Amino acid sequence: MASHLVVEWTRSTVRLAVGAGPARGLQTLRSGPISTSETVEALRAQLKTMKTIPGDVIAVIPREAVLTRVVKFPSVHEAELAQMVELYAKAQLPYPREQTVMDFHVLARAEGFSTVAVIACQREVVDRHVAILQEAGLSPTLLTVSSWGVLGWYQQGLRRGIEAQEPVLVVNVDDTRTDLVLIDKSRILSSRSVGQGLQEWEASGEAATLLSFEVERSRAAIRNELPGTEVRSLLVTGLRVSGPWDEQLTQRIGLPVTVVDAVRPFPTVSGAAGAGLSPVVAGGLACSHPSTLLNLSPPEIRTQVHHRRRVSELTVVSLLLSAVLAVGAGLLSLQMARQRRVSSTIDRLLADIEPRTKQIKERVQAIQLVSSVLDDRRQLAATLSSVFRTTPASVALEAVTFERPKQEFVLRGSAATNQAVLEYLKQLERVEGVTDVRLKYSTRRTTSTGERTDFEVLLRQRHQDS
Repeated sequence: MASHLVVEWTRSTVRLAVGAGPARGLQTLRSGPISTSETVEALRAQLKTMKTIPGDVIAVIPREAVLTRVVKFPSVHEAELAQMVELYAKAQLPYPREQTVMDFHVLARAEGFSTVAVIACQREVVDRHVAILQEAGLSPTLLTVSSWGVLGWYQQGLRRGIEAQEPVLVVNVDDTRTDLVLIDKSRILSSRSVGQGLQEWEASGEAATLLSFEVERSRAAIRNELPGTEVRSLLVTGLRVSGPWDEQLTQRIGLPVTVVDAVRPFPTVSGAAGAGLSPVVAGGLACSHPSTLLNLSPPEIRTQVHHRRRVSELTVVSLLLSAVLAVGAGLLSLQMARQRRVSSTIDRLLADIEPRTKQIKERVQAIQLVSSVLDDRRQLAATLSSVFRTTPASVALEAVTFERPKQEFVLRGSAATNQAVLEYLKQLERVEGVTDVRLKYSTRRTTSTGERTDFEVLLRQRHQDS
């Protein structure tokens, strides 16, 4: 995949990272202070140090600037979930929908329900990030949350041999903030961010106490949002706080604590170590595929990116079509010469077999006609046989006729009583191959042997397609 540029800034530093997804990983990392200049100027200064700037630009929104809600919806389909999330946002978010940019990701699916994390950010925050990037000469293609950078760093670390019991709470200590992200099976289950970083932890002199307090707050939030989910281990990375705080932290929270060097997933990248900042977020996003990231880009940027990608795809398709047409033209000329030779051979063979084909076709039609007539005869015989078997001894059939155009049988006869006639009709209705039974007439008459009921019945035969 093509390289992309990740832009992140805090209160004190600006960072640039170039990567090309999980396979090629982090390629370049740049950073500079903001203390003596504005963010835009610091960003421009770092951009000047880069030889080439990738076309795709990913900007980082800090976790503390977004709002997260965990909701359970009665669907497992992405399209339906998107509609449900939209309705939820309009009704439940603390600010108007038109002033919000949001996205969602699925935490779990079970029994027709989906547990979804809805992430929303005020449009003002997003617009401020976009304005800084545009003023620095960059056109952002995606805005995402710092938590996804922590996830990307963790996934890259797994490829480099980092081990942790999942669900693992990854704590990234940066210069001015700390991210706490719960990860399980390459998914973010929960995340928090604290507006305190290395400077505040060391200044307090109680890093273990304060960190354990924030870890416990995260664990409480996780139990509230995702009942039944428990943190099994703690992985601390980023800038290392001085002192034996890690042992104290293990004792306080009662969980396995692993401290991992933030540059371990990026061993070959210059500038990742010794810069006084945590490369976790920027480097993690550089090692991630943009399609897997949370998207908090405003609608107009999404439209521009979609249009740009469509144009790029169409350009590639056009070039491929041109190449295919050029190759095809050469092959076509060769094929046409071959086809002319084959065509003359086929015409000669067709002329030879045409009389025989006509004879076979006529024979097939004759066979089909005979088969159709025989099928009709078989059906007629089967129906008559069923009628005769159904006729009881108390009913005397005097005449049976078949009207082929109407596919009807006419039964004339007599029975001892009217009730016997009615019962006979019911028996005829169950005869296979008969679709309709109607009594045309019945009349009582006196004979030398007593009274009889004369009747005439119409049976409609089921039509059989030939």
